[in-house]
Amino acid sequence: MGKLSRLAGLLAFSASLAATSLAANAGVMMMTGQPFHGHPITSVKYIGNGWWNDNGTVYHTPHYMMTRSQAMRTHPAAGALSYHGGPVLTVPKIYVVLWGYKSAGDPDKVGVLLKHYLKVFGGSGIANVVTQYYQGSGGSQTFITNDKPQLAGIWKDNTNPIPAHPTDAQVATEAGLLMAHFGFSANASYSVATAHNHSISGFGTQYCAYHGSTNQGGHTISYTNLPYQPDAGSNCGANIISPPSDETGTDEGISIVQGHEYAESTTDPQLNAWWDSGNGEEIGDLCAWTNIQNDPMGAGSYTMQPEYSDATSSCVHSYP
Repeated sequence: MGKLSRLAGLLAFSASLAATSLAANAGVMMMTGQPFHGHPITSVKYIGNGWWNDNGTVYHTPHYMMTRSQAMRTHPAAGALSYHGGPVLTVPKIYVVLWGYKSAGDPDKVGVLLKHYLKVFGGSGIANVVTQYYQGSGGSQTFITNDKPQLAGIWKDNTNPIPAHPTDAQVATEAGLLMAHFGFSANASYSVATAHNHSISGFGTQYCAYHGSTNQGGHTISYTNLPYQPDAGSNCGANIISPPSDETGTDEGISIVQGHEYAESTTDPQLNAWWDSGNGEEIGDLCAWTNIQNDPMGAGSYTMQPEYSDATSSCVHSYP
């Protein structure tokens, strides 16, 4: 989805939250008068330039991944990603928190899948697509690398109770707890995997996941809200193709969606680096829910979508 912060200066949200709809491209929308991802609109204060403050938790308007049904109705036109001056994760690594998995259960073994999948993601052909993107200019660019492994740690948080339907601010706060648990890294993507039947409102109908940026503990970090994808069924990737031996059909949305968000978090961690100037789409959006296949990783394979390559102006599963 396109970044809300890029749509007409957020349509002057600072002037009147109550009179404005929060909308992204292709129909991801929080309408006036409805809860703003779990909080009344009036309790979330717009700071400016895409940033919000919800009772002391500061986070940027997130960038959404469309559902399959949205992709069928409308899909971004292929374009080129442009660099807008912000940082990228030059040596990317990922931390994951399984939030509330113990109390809610993990019937589809998502936690185990995430561990096995992310352990072999680094160094793969699909992970190499991001290496054509960089930060800096004027002959001093630093390109993204594709080291292995990239999974830096998984934490099962059983101490901070997960609400039935967390708010955006609560997910951002949990990302801050994940950072505190493992430590801060400017090259880290912090992924909050929310438990079975404990997703932010709108999951599965308005979006499959999102990534954003939050100020936590004196640092600006890139984080992902990764709901329990099997709860959304086919609209977020379940049984989309014949699954590989390394995951079940029910779980295919996990590798597709997490791969989408990790690529975008790597190339656009603070929502000011790489995106299509025409409509605000990122490296994953331009290829969302197209040409799904089982990509080789390590000794196995996982179901993935392609990522957009500026070098070939196409959606690819490997680079170069």
